[in-house]
Formats: sequence, C-alpha cells, structure tokens
Amino acid sequence: MPDGQVDLVVRFSSIHAIGTRLSALRKPADLVPPRTLIVRFKPGGAYPFFGVPMSELTDRVVPLDSLWGGDCRRLCERLAEAPTVAARVDIVEEALTKRLQDGEVFEPASAYLVRRAVRLVTQAPELPRVDALARALDISTRHLRRAFEEVVGLGPKEFARLVRFQRAVRAWRRATTSDWGAIAVATGYYDQSHLITEFKALTGATPRALLRSGPRADTQASTPSLPILVTEGAQALE
Repeated sequence: MPDGQVDLVVRFSSIHAIGTRLSALRKPADLVPPRTLIVRFKPGGAYPFFGVPMSELTDRVVPLDSLWGGDCRRLCERLAEAPTVAARVDIVEEALTKRLQDGEVFEPASAYLVRRAVRLVTQAPELPRVDALARALDISTRHLRRAFEEVVGLGPKEFARLVRFQRAVRAWRRATTSDWGAIAVATGYYDQSHLITEFKALTGATPRALLRSGPRADTQASTPSLPILVTEGAQALE
C-alpha cells in the first residue's frame, strides 16, 4: 500500500525499482519468484542510489539496468552465483554502499532540509500544513515542494497524506473493534467519510474491504518469506 517508501525488487535475473506510490500495487503472491530480495528505502532515503530525481520514479516500476547500466548486469551475475541468501544480502548491500562512494552521487542541494521535513511530518502528533512546515524550515512553500519531489518523489502535502493513511492502517491493526469513526478522529481525518474517501482514492477499496483479511496486533502475520533489507539511505549505510 502507499507509504512514501521506495522498493528495490531483486530477482537475480532482473532488478526493478518501484517508486513512491499514490496507489496500491497488487501482485498475487504465487507470481512472486521464490528467490526474491526486497530492499525498502525509507522516505527520503532512496535518492542517492538511482541518479535521478525521485519524481521520475513515482508510480512507476523501472528496470534498474536503465538507471545503473552495466553495474546492474554485473550485480545480477554476482547474485546468480551467490550460494546463500545471506551472501546475496551482503552483495546487494555492498552494491548500494558502492553507489554512495561514487563521485557523481545524486545529491540535491536541499536534501538535508527534506530529510528534516520528513522527520517533522512523521513525528508530529498532528500533521503540519505545508506553509507551516516551510516556515519551520525557513524556506518558501515552492522551494519545499520542488525539493520534496526530487528527494521523496512526492510533494509535502501528498507525503503527509500517506503518513496519515498509514497511521489509520496501524490504528486499525491495534484496535479490538473496527470503529472507523474513532480511528478517523484519532489519525487526523475530518470524519469517517473523509477517511473512507481517502482510502478509496489511495487503494481503490473501502477500509473494510481492504483490511478485512489483514492481521491485527493480536493475530500477527507470519514472518515474511522474502528477505527484506530496510535502509534509511545514505545515513544508515554510513
């Protein structure tokens, strides 16, 4: 579901980048190859690795060889020869670290401001308005929107929208009953109707239909079968 993050889907014979999304991406589990590694970049953490503004990847699935060229092909060859899952994880992490050491790393001038803005939004009890967020960073709203699109792939308003949506999903998973009115008020929506409208816009389904089969906090899902490496981006790997 939309969450402001970027994924790298590593299938050893091919690798794809999945940009930040404003819509749900659905794929039957039985169509995912068993030897698949997922790298998740937290919001604002993916931009150094792909060499382009993140807005160019938004709502797209892009073959990594179109961004990395020969480096991607060599990575696939190494992964195909690796004997274990742990070895493949090490190879992917090594490749990502190498990208950071490249002298031509994509680094927008305002990247540090966006990373700070992401923290402000995700940590705020009440989501800030764009103009208030810009004032807190001492920049114009236009500058903030442009920088967010380069670094996160979305504008700050759209990013805050996804943060609110994910808060509602987490609140539902913790709840003992599906009181969507209470969840809406607790997570920053005007009312239950507003929450339902946003869920439909972002996922194509109502909250009840979307989450009916999802696990709650007291019925945890089984451990994912896919190896997942989560990274903040440049700061984490350094």
